[in-house]
Amino acid sequence: MSRCFIGRLLPEEIKTSIIKLQDDIKKWPLVCKMVERENLHTNFSFLGEIDENQIKEISGKIDLIGKKFKGFEVEIGGLRAIPNEHYIRVLALDVIESAGVLKALFDEIEREVGGDSKPAHITLCRVKNIQDKKDIMERVMVEANKKHGKFLLDSIQLIKSELAKSGPVYSVVHESKLL
Repeated sequence: MSRCFIGRLLPEEIKTSIIKLQDDIKKWPLVCKMVERENLHTNFSFLGEIDENQIKEISGKIDLIGKKFKGFEVEIGGLRAIPNEHYIRVLALDVIESAGVLKALFDEIEREVGGDSKPAHITLCRVKNIQDKKDIMERVMVEANKKHGKFLLDSIQLIKSELAKSGPVYSVVHESKLL
């Protein structure tokens, strides 16, 4: 069994801006676990534990999905608290695309493969403890309208997550190029 999700690891040029924001967040009055540079991604659908023989089947399905969509540009938007400002478990960046293609891609993945799909975002850190919630929310609001770059979403990936002592290690099991 492998813990897997469908998503997209971020291109290196986008990671630089995100790492700078993570470095700033480390100075905030909170305790959190940052997502490692090599693991920065956007998640389209969390599949959970899947059997090794399902990998081939899921790979075939995302190949078919990839043939239905042309690559498109997405923008990395502002910071937000998940699930909300009253109970902050995660700090994340929005992934924005205005033509509706990203939502259509999510819908197609959910229809064809299933899994747990959430609105597009990039997790920066998992929050363990907040010393001053008001201060944190003020900082989040300052960062909410900032942008962190754009990139061409030209593929979707089946990604395996293996837990190690240092944290999760992600590896791309299968990649499907978009048209």
